[in-house]
Amino acid sequence: MGLYDVLWAVASFLYIGSMTVFAFILGLCNHRIGMKTFIKNTLWVVIGLYIVSFIFLRLIYRWHFLFETLLLTIILLGWVAGRKCQLIGLTGGIACGKSTVSEILLQENLAVIDCDKIAHEVTRRMSKELAKAFPEHNILDKDGYLDSKKLGPIVFADKAKLRKLNKMVHWRIALATVKEILYRKFVLWESHVVLDVPLLFETRIFSYICCPIILVHIDHREIQIQRLVERSKGLFTREEAIQRIESQMSMEYKKKNSDILIDNEGTIEELRKQVLTKIFPALLKTCLLYTSPSPRDLSTSRMPSSACKKKKKKK
Repeated sequence: MGLYDVLWAVASFLYIGSMTVFAFILGLCNHRIGMKTFIKNTLWVVIGLYIVSFIFLRLIYRWHFLFETLLLTIILLGWVAGRKCQLIGLTGGIACGKSTVSEILLQENLAVIDCDKIAHEVTRRMSKELAKAFPEHNILDKDGYLDSKKLGPIVFADKAKLRKLNKMVHWRIALATVKEILYRKFVLWESHVVLDVPLLFETRIFSYICCPIILVHIDHREIQIQRLVERSKGLFTREEAIQRIESQMSMEYKKKNSDILIDNEGTIEELRKQVLTKIFPALLKTCLLYTSPSPRDLSTSRMPSSACKKKKKKK
């Protein structure tokens, strides 16, 4: 095997790999980017494929037809894999009831990936590293593991320390979450998976691959503060609760970029009714559910505004 053959093999590998990754991303994001944009991007891929194939293959390699057939097959498989990885995003403000909605979805036979649990496992493994990053504070428990109750007040009172913590842990949490998604999708073959992410918009990448995005919110700040204080069982004062709420991204931004809004200012029964009448019909409409996973007949439920489509312009 000469230098020419080695260069050819490397170039072919890079070519096929880049095209497959691009097809995977298109398949992953086609609901989020819209069908019109998806078709346009797909056409560009096909046109670019054949232009490069003509120049790169037909002039210097005689097995161009076999290579093109293999290439198109791999690209198609990449697109199908991307489609398979589409997720339902669930997020919300602190103490807004996101975990309750997650439990309701679990009861309705939807698989849920809890990123809070993943984050807890990741930070627990990073206990020593985090202790070195914040040497002026004692953030470990008696067993030598991270005590989030000690770390929380420290970082939420200082934005610089919060950014430092996020820089250390966010990418590790994202990587662990991606591994869990691939396991659920391609090992367990779970078709309908809800990604429960508190910082879905902050992480950015998940906001592109999740469709629809469900936001659980509370409009009245006092209700949110009261619930957070009650949930902490005296651990947070009112001032600390306000600090935690204000450290999060604006709820107005999240509302504008979400597809389904769940208002959790009422009772659990009212919350369940919203989940059944808003979420499941929207999933059916976007073809993420071909049949409802719930035994309830939701065909007569009122449809929310179409998920994953451009919002209508305000008059």
